[in-house]
Amino acid sequence: MIKITSTSVLKKMTKKVSQPKQERSQKRMDKMLATTQELLLSIGIEKISIPEIANASGVPRTSIYQFFPTKYDIFRHIALTHLNDLVKQLGQAAVRVLTENPNAPIEVYGQLLSESMIRTTAKYFNESETASLLILSGPFTRQAYLEYQIELKKVSHGVRKALEMIKVDEYVPQEPDTLTILMELVFTCMKHGYYNESYISEAIIQEAYRMTNAYLLALKNNSFGFSEASAS
Repeated sequence: MIKITSTSVLKKMTKKVSQPKQERSQKRMDKMLATTQELLLSIGIEKISIPEIANASGVPRTSIYQFFPTKYDIFRHIALTHLNDLVKQLGQAAVRVLTENPNAPIEVYGQLLSESMIRTTAKYFNESETASLLILSGPFTRQAYLEYQIELKKVSHGVRKALEMIKVDEYVPQEPDTLTILMELVFTCMKHGYYNESYISEAIIQEAYRMTNAYLLALKNNSFGFSEASAS
């Protein structure tokens, strides 16, 4: 398991929503979460309420409130579940690129890694409208954003380890965490495609790829930064 070092900001996060321990309660919550995802697609985020979820799922609203005080806590839980699944797929994609191209030049490896991870992300969003709706439109609270960051940092940590293996990590700063920033930029690009076309098109994938390579090249060459004179 990848260990993510807590920052002073992350330590200030409020306590996470408790999870059911009994099997019967877990089954109820699973049914409620599945119903919520159906309602998200049928009536939208704005019209959903916990009473509406309770009526549609048959799960008493008191049972829902016990674990999810607001509907946004439910959304956050579903979004983090999807994001965790995406993180696993991205990790697998990165490993495949490394193992299938052991002798590739560094530049080629970087391009293959970028393309693989961007296409994996686009495929995931295109196959899950709920994930697209909650992740690309969210997060809804500061706490949710910080929790998203933890998941994204798992990916950037894995990518950084891969870069260390091929000895090209020295130009990718850790503070600020440029790899996590890059992932957020890719998500923003896909958000544009999702809200304009309802899916991540090949054109958007190409733009995300272009942006990724331009950003990494600028880091490598230490270019396009403010001059010392303008910074002062």
